[in-house]
Amino acid sequence: MENRWLDRVLAILATLAALTVAAMVVAILSTGGTQDFFQTARSVEAYGAYLATPVVALGLRLNLGLDNLFMIFYGAFFVVLSLRLRTMLDSRLLTVALAAMMLTLVLDGIENHHIMTMVHSIQHGLPLSVTDGQLQMIASQVKFHASYLAAFLFAFGFLQFGRLGRIIAVVLWCYIPCGVLISVTPVESAQALVLGRTIFFVFAFILSAVLFFSQGSASGQNTSGQNIQ
Repeated sequence: MENRWLDRVLAILATLAALTVAAMVVAILSTGGTQDFFQTARSVEAYGAYLATPVVALGLRLNLGLDNLFMIFYGAFFVVLSLRLRTMLDSRLLTVALAAMMLTLVLDGIENHHIMTMVHSIQHGLPLSVTDGQLQMIASQVKFHASYLAAFLFAFGFLQFGRLGRIIAVVLWCYIPCGVLISVTPVESAQALVLGRTIFFVFAFILSAVLFFSQGSASGQNTSGQNIQ
């Protein structure tokens, strides 16, 4: 019964995470405003020029708000997933995987709020330096690499859930080299890789929603069968 409840929670959280990212993509395409621009070190003038268009500035704020919501959903998902896997994987592996994901969550929060601080500073004439963008770039890269470690380890947990679980594990493992390539590719040439990284991560959440909805339903049917007997 406990696993059935965890499966349902995981399915809901995975669905909410996927829908939130979908909303972020729509907002980016509609306004052109995205925090990705601030994840790379640039001149102060470049940041100012980017925010000069009101719809872009609005889109950036909307994107950051949705990303803050996404952090809650994916953070909760991996905490609950750790509980679901506690009898299926070595506790030491789960501890490292969850710690890496929580580091991702913390750095993601720092990143978003630092970007908002940069936006506030630019729009209110406060001093901003190139160092702000450079530190932002470092935090963003470390955040993503922490998520690669977490995804690599959590994939072993998904292997325990049959064919669909194995597919999710492969998707998570594909997410990793795509992301590592981004870190060593010139920014101007990495757009396709950034899109690929997003697709792999979102696809993993969509498949996870399907997996855990089916797991919860199967558990419910087994419980009903036992009660009848």
